[in-house]
Amino acid sequence: MLFNSFEFLAFFVTFLVVFFALPARAQPLVLLVASYVFYMSWRPSFGLLLGLTTVVDYTTALMMARSRTEAGRKAAMIIALTINLGVLGTVKYLDFLIANVVGAAGLFGYVIPDYALGLILPLGISFYTFQSVGYTLDVYNRKVEAERDFLTYAQYVSFFPQLIAGPIERAGHMLPQFRITHRLAYQNVTSGLFLVGYGLFKKMCIADVVAPVVNGIYANPAQYSGGYQLLAAVLFAIQIYCDFSGYSDIARGTARIMGFDLMINFRQPYFATSLNEFWRCWHISLSTWFRDYLFIPLGGSRGSERTTARNLMIVFAVSGIWHGAAWTFVAWGVLHGFGLVLERIFALVVRPEAWLRRRSRRLLGWVWMISVVLVGWVFFRSTSMANAFLTLRSLVDLGPISYFTLKMLGLASVELAMLAVSLVILLIIDFHLAFRPQRLQALGEVRWLSTGVGVALAYYIVLFGIFGHAEFIYFQF
Repeated sequence: MLFNSFEFLAFFVTFLVVFFALPARAQPLVLLVASYVFYMSWRPSFGLLLGLTTVVDYTTALMMARSRTEAGRKAAMIIALTINLGVLGTVKYLDFLIANVVGAAGLFGYVIPDYALGLILPLGISFYTFQSVGYTLDVYNRKVEAERDFLTYAQYVSFFPQLIAGPIERAGHMLPQFRITHRLAYQNVTSGLFLVGYGLFKKMCIADVVAPVVNGIYANPAQYSGGYQLLAAVLFAIQIYCDFSGYSDIARGTARIMGFDLMINFRQPYFATSLNEFWRCWHISLSTWFRDYLFIPLGGSRGSERTTARNLMIVFAVSGIWHGAAWTFVAWGVLHGFGLVLERIFALVVRPEAWLRRRSRRLLGWVWMISVVLVGWVFFRSTSMANAFLTLRSLVDLGPISYFTLKMLGLASVELAMLAVSLVILLIIDFHLAFRPQRLQALGEVRWLSTGVGVALAYYIVLFGIFGHAEFIYFQF
């Protein structure tokens, strides 16, 4: 049941009617049932793993709360982490590990049968596992109290707007919201609908429009010159941003209509003027999760520069592995970790603020950031390391781009024109969100203007959006 489908529209409207029509005491149960119906609409068996995660972390958190010794608390925490990460590792990485063991043995002349299990990766398991693990660690570190009410905790784990692809929420922010009564409010509906509309616009009018070109070029990189490879890299950067931030906007919008507040997951990252700033604006919920639960426990930046560099490389290598069981994701993570280390060394040794004007620093910083990000996206999107290096080598000789080739890939004149219009709209809105938020908020408070913009956006999506069942990119993670 995709956000960009009529099935979800029917589901969500029906849910809202039931959720707000029934007595307040029934809201938690209605929300929990709706979340499991939503999740199990892909595959009923997925609900079993979601339920297992819920029961394990609820139970072990209570064990930590009731334990009178630190050893007992630690044992409960280890049990929770072992089960959660063990399940995630099995379904997501076991086949990858087997394939690499078989491949490594072959290099030394040993022939081992490939016992790939072909396990189906449950949607959103990386997201809800990290959210639940975060709760376990927060209880262990006494940052939050263990939740006593099972129904409240079950809602926290399975909350359907952000279940499949985040944001990865924190217990301290979300659990209190499941303990209160929610009422339908005009302000929540209007602001929520804007977020939903803007998310659908980014997904259906931009991400899904460029997807055929990106898919076509990356499927057969050897058939295309460097010019097409550069175009595919740029278009994928646009696609993944619009696809993923679009999902986050829809998640936040649907939650807000219901009266819930989800964290902002993206802050216009391509306006960043350093790689460090990019990671403060991209997939914020995951970046802060790794900061709080891995980087800081490793020592963060409190030690020497060598220790900080080591910690950064570990965090981003793990981040790459989190995204998928492929060496291309590991390379993507390592590249970003190495880029951040170089950025720190450059700032300490060269000290550009002492001799370079602020505007020049920001421009050069943006060029550096976008270069690393685009190279990273090549690894992220490529189907193999060999294809990634083939793509990068082809960038040395760009060559011309033919309109007829673009037309064959799915971007004819009409699609190109509407894509250009959509990108201009995206740039205007994102610029105001990043640099003129007060002005945008003031315009939004003018009721006739906000209503007109909302209606125009809806018509634009209906007329020029790509309808179908195009999944969101981060569903695979």
